[in-house]
Amino acid sequence: MALTVSSRSVRLAVLAGAGVLAATAVYAVTDHADASEGQAPPVAAATAGHHTTAPATTPTGPTGPTGPTGPTGPATTPSAAQAPPAVAEKAAPATTPAARATGAAGEKALAATRVTARQLPDRTAQKWKELAPPSTRRPGPEFQLNECVTVRGATGWQQQGFISAHKTPAVQDSLGFPDAASAQAAYREVLAGMKGCEATSRALQKRYGLAADARVRQTATAGEAAAWSRTWTAVQGLSAPGAQANHIYAVRRGSVLVLLHFDEWDSAAPRSYDPKGDADVLAGLTR
Repeated sequence: MALTVSSRSVRLAVLAGAGVLAATAVYAVTDHADASEGQAPPVAAATAGHHTTAPATTPTGPTGPTGPTGPTGPATTPSAAQAPPAVAEKAAPATTPAARATGAAGEKALAATRVTARQLPDRTAQKWKELAPPSTRRPGPEFQLNECVTVRGATGWQQQGFISAHKTPAVQDSLGFPDAASAQAAYREVLAGMKGCEATSRALQKRYGLAADARVRQTATAGEAAAWSRTWTAVQGLSAPGAQANHIYAVRRGSVLVLLHFDEWDSAAPRSYDPKGDADVLAGLTR
């Protein structure tokens, strides 16, 4: 079946190794291949580093219990019994093209929002470490945060990945916009997407034959800053599969939208984070 490919920026958790959930998690930027309506989910290759990939696509049935998830027509990562299919790789940008899109002032604004591993939630239990130095890129027309949120209109993008002692991921994405009004509109896109996230997540679960157990609640607000917790049995693609909790934070700072996301996978370790601390997390992100 024919595929239509859109160049959208995606925050994608991928696993090092052939489908081993507890392997080292890394973050990559992909050109996401959207399946036409009615197509079964495509199979995407697992990669072991930072790549820009054009995922190989093969029709499959409902997803199984291993691998990470995609936004429209979730992509699946091969199980441990499968060899990862070949992928066409392009070198990640060696320079910082976002500087050309936003200028030096925009680059500085993105850098000013960066958090460190010590500032991440639940740091005592998670023992966060930086995965790599922050990367600055030009965003695509759309930025896909998760299955529920798409942000449009960004002109600059800085990403920082982290990994916990349990090999679970956290990522901060700072998206620069031409002005404060544009960033405010993008923040409202996040609010709208997360408002319907429980219904979106449950519909996705039903589509792939899982129990519709997704629960999404807003855990903190402070001006133009909000936090959410989603607990669910995840569909493979943008999210790793299986029972988990996702913690999502969004803050508008001038012309920058700051997005922070970290996951607790039940297969990796018992959940240890109390979302009552989310007000403090938002306070740190707004400074």
